[in-house]
Amino acid sequence: MNVEYFDNYVVKTPKTVEEIRATVSKYLNHIGKLDELENRVSYMQRDWEIGLEIVKRGHIPNSMFGYLEFLDGGKIKQRRVNVLQDVWEDMYNSGKQDAAREIVDKSLDFIVELWKYGVHEKTFKVGYEYGLMDGDIMLIDFGELCEDRNVVIKEINEKKWVGQMAKYSNSGILDYFNEQADKKLTLKVLEENWGKYNR
Repeated sequence: MNVEYFDNYVVKTPKTVEEIRATVSKYLNHIGKLDELENRVSYMQRDWEIGLEIVKRGHIPNSMFGYLEFLDGGKIKQRRVNVLQDVWEDMYNSGKQDAAREIVDKSLDFIVELWKYGVHEKTFKVGYEYGLMDGDIMLIDFGELCEDRNVVIKEINEKKWVGQMAKYSNSGILDYFNEQADKKLTLKVLEENWGKYNR
């Protein structure tokens, strides 16, 4: 998405296929996997369409996605939130470790809340794809949602969050997140909650 920032909200415009291809090709060229370009672009487009369909269905509260609105031309308006990574760093660096841990707990509860709708965010990029506004957690990017419980089972077994969180969290946040995720993001919790609101 191309993002325009305003005081209290953002407006996101989907990138064209050419823009996506240009961005992805730079990255793949850098890691020596340019031959994967078309597959990656197709995968990203498919993920976006699935996420869009899930959100547009309207069975998940709009508040969980930053009170998004669909505008003309495929644009999306969302409330402007504070990205969790920035929130955690600010709190942690100013000696508010307990408050930072409380936000970690809320983010994990949010993941389980999505599970109750039979939906999962596949990336575990919690620091950058989740935000905080008025004390509530919101998902900023819904382009990687899925409704496949087998995907969740695989990611729980692999503890996918460990690698993602390690990319940008300081050790205090990382250690606490991983410790709590081991308790809250389990197969038992998934079984008890998956699709609970749809039953």
